[in-house]
Amino acid sequence: MDVILDREELYREVWSATVSAVARKYDLTDYDIRKACFALDVPTPIQGYWAKVKAGNPPPVPPLPKKRGASTFTCERKPPLPVGAVVARKARSPSANARPDKTKSKPEELVDWVLRNSAELAAEKAENPPPSRQPRPRHRLSPADAAKQPRYVPLEIWGKLLFGEYAPHINTLRRWVHDGHIQPQPKKMGKYWFVKVDAEYVA
Repeated sequence: MDVILDREELYREVWSATVSAVARKYDLTDYDIRKACFALDVPTPIQGYWAKVKAGNPPPVPPLPKKRGASTFTCERKPPLPVGAVVARKARSPSANARPDKTKSKPEELVDWVLRNSAELAAEKAENPPPSRQPRPRHRLSPADAAKQPRYVPLEIWGKLLFGEYAPHINTLRRWVHDGHIQPQPKKMGKYWFVKVDAEYVA
């Protein structure tokens, strides 16, 4: 059943009671009352208005502005659903938050699967063996060149002797020391690192 709201009467009601109270009076929702006020250009109380009224300091009520056109608004009152229909709808569409029944589909245990497929896994491993590990590249001076040098040289000198004009920066050489790429391990004497002349770079 439709509800016809009069503009002037609606203006008096929304300024004498809350929107929720007016909505309950007509068996409508708050949204319906606010929609009617917007369509009929009826001002509504701002937030905190009723608290000030309760405190005894009500703000001034704005006048009803002039409006051309219709002075009524029709709201459609939706009848409530029967209780049985609501229950049936819930039964047909279970909640999305319901926990799934784990007893229906139990995941296969990994150990049982490996035991059943061990022969197949062994055959596949025999057909596709893992690639052989490549030897790590090593860079070192020849014994003849090492014999002409002192036993220990500074880290930067060692890099120039080994790599020549392509020697890495001193910061890179220090990082190699900390990462263990230079064997035998260099020794730190004071503030400087010293390396054996026959030391090698291990990637």
